[in-house]
Amino acid sequence: MELSALPLPVDHDFLELSRPLIFFDLETTGVDVRNSRIIELYAVKLLPDGSRQECHHLLHPGCPIPADATKVHGITDADVADKPSFLSVAQELALFFSDADLGGFNVQGFDIPLLVAEFGRCGLQPIVEGGVHVVDVCTLFHKRFARNLTNAVKFYCGEAHANAHSARADVLATIKVLKYQLLLYDDLQPTSAGIHNHLFAGVVDSSGKFFRNDAGDIVFNFGKHKGVLALSQPEYLEWMLGADFNEDTKAVIRTLLGTIKRK
Repeated sequence: MELSALPLPVDHDFLELSRPLIFFDLETTGVDVRNSRIIELYAVKLLPDGSRQECHHLLHPGCPIPADATKVHGITDADVADKPSFLSVAQELALFFSDADLGGFNVQGFDIPLLVAEFGRCGLQPIVEGGVHVVDVCTLFHKRFARNLTNAVKFYCGEAHANAHSARADVLATIKVLKYQLLLYDDLQPTSAGIHNHLFAGVVDSSGKFFRNDAGDIVFNFGKHKGVLALSQPEYLEWMLGADFNEDTKAVIRTLLGTIKRK
């Protein structure tokens, strides 16, 4: 295990710790907890005595790394070709993560469940449910700075949102927020198409059940067929058509099924 007690540029003397607190982040093969595997793990263990330890691993996931995942974190199959598997370092990692609380940015919904799943596949349970305090900085941010128009006006425009929830005031405030966003973020094009493409590049339907891959083909963006060509699963498309999906999603399905029937 790559482990060190080297000084870090961030102190933690502002915390009052009664036991270790580990901040960690994972890079993975995907976003599905059940099927994804860890490729990179970095963790800092903050100790009550003011010291800290670092742990960093690149790991071979035991399967090819999807191109979409590589786009996000930049890690390729070649990068991990000679790296250990999670199983081979699981005992050491279990010791590192045992008897500690956990922290990170948005770890509650993904990183922690995936790490628990990886340990579980190795027959280990160092992270005991109910026995770990979680310091999720993302959740704290959203609790203190709710994602609503009033806070957007305060953050971007530096002013109070008068008459919040008045339809007219909300629309005018939204336009003002967009103005300041375009001034702040120079990578945004000040056009409807430019903003749309920045927000929803590749997305086919409003609920995001389908998107276009690099080849321009429509693929599933959820469930067991995530990343699979939609045209290759007509039975699943038929099931979706009869299930509770948005109408614009069903319109995409009808088009896809019509393409299949014409072939």
